[in-house]
Amino acid sequence: MTEDTGLTAYQWITLGLGCTGFIGTWILGAFKLGRAVEQVKSSLKEEIDAEREKIFLKIDELESQFQTEQRVQDHNFGEVGAAMRQYIADVEKEVRKIEIYGRDNYVKKDEFEKATDSIRSDIKTLGSEIKNDIKDLRAQIVGKIV
Repeated sequence: MTEDTGLTAYQWITLGLGCTGFIGTWILGAFKLGRAVEQVKSSLKEEIDAEREKIFLKIDELESQFQTEQRVQDHNFGEVGAAMRQYIADVEKEVRKIEIYGRDNYVKKDEFEKATDSIRSDIKTLGSEIKNDIKDLRAQIVGKIV
């Protein structure tokens, strides 16, 4: 009726349970391996996110520091510009004072030429008067000697 394979029912059950255990172990191992990989991924993602957050915080800190330094630099440069404008205004005022002093206290070219011409004519007149005086004195001296 039945073929005899040489295994009893107890052996078949044991063999079935062994195969089921073997297959279950592999399935459970694969499941555990999947969970382990998922945990590693999750842990790695958390570490990456933590490092990324640290980097972003450092970038924000550096950006804030840069903005502060830039404001100070802009302010200082603005002060340099204001100081330069004030210095230029002071120099212009001083130049204006010098121009006015020169205008009021120095002779202009045409006035100088008129003055030298007048002096030249006065010297010529004086020279001819001196000549005439010397001629008169000579005549008086010659008149007394003779």
